[in-house]
Amino acid sequence: MADDKNLEEINRKLGVLLKLVAYQTVGKMTLSEGAPLLRRLGFISTEIAEIYESTANTVNVRLAEAKKKKKEKQQKGA
Repeated sequence: MADDKNLEEINRKLGVLLKLVAYQTVGKMTLSEGAPLLRRLGFISTEIAEIYESTANTVNVRLAEAKKKKKEKQQKGA
């Protein structure tokens, strides 16, 4: 029982630390700029939304837009 509570507390604190580091990493980036970076770093939409005080749906839209822009850019360069 005590071990489970300790693990839960460690997990919670680790989550907070990861969010702080992510927030510091994206700094003053907009959601459109920061979401793709955080996704590449392993964050899921709901976590990115928490960092930006947004919704997971908005994050998913921005990620789709970034993916589309990247694809268009690659096609122009090819």
